[in-house]
Amino acid sequence: MRHLKCSAGFTLLEVMVAIAISAVVAVLAYQGLSSASAGAERSREILTQINELDRAWQIFAADMRHVLAPELGPTGGRFQFQAQSLEGGADVEQRLLLFVRRNWFNPMQRPRSDLQEVSYRIEEGTLWRDYRPYRNMPYDEFAFEQGAARQELLNDVTDIEIRFLSMAALQNSGRGVLTGDDYMRDWAPAWPDPNQMGNPLALPLAVYVRIEIEGVGASERLFDIVSL
Repeated sequence: MRHLKCSAGFTLLEVMVAIAISAVVAVLAYQGLSSASAGAERSREILTQINELDRAWQIFAADMRHVLAPELGPTGGRFQFQAQSLEGGADVEQRLLLFVRRNWFNPMQRPRSDLQEVSYRIEEGTLWRDYRPYRNMPYDEFAFEQGAARQELLNDVTDIEIRFLSMAALQNSGRGVLTGDDYMRDWAPAWPDPNQMGNPLALPLAVYVRIEIEGVGASERLFDIVSL
């Protein structure tokens, strides 16, 4: 008698279990890949914001290094500060600083002055630097949209704080204006400083700037001012 040899195989239940396990592994693998991709994308975004912040600090440092002292007269150049922090939130438009700087880089050797009128402002969470060739003009007539070039510096700005060190504060408090956790208490929240003694057109001795960016946090810098 001939005996039929049964071939080994998988039952329907075993196949269904294998498919279920494969589906679970695939879902977990996809979730892990998706999380890794999202993390990498977020890291790139933060790195881009940090690079933009570093570039903004370099531009601001160059401006402060070459800032000129204000001039006499109603139409003279000036160093003027408009707001200590963003009142009403970052979505409003505010002008922060207005000043004239020297040594405007001129690689094309264009027939223009090396003096540049610069203004920093915040508009809907974006920090802008507006600049144009210097010409005497009242502050209220500084038309950003009609004669000034716009330079976008930072996005997603949630707050900016600027403070100034005056000669009066240094004379009254000595080295205390630069030491301790609360040394900023003696720094002026506006400029020109109403408590400034001596020349009312003098520049501050130093400028403190703190910028807060969504998703990155706060960054601060201290700039000393060299007056010529």
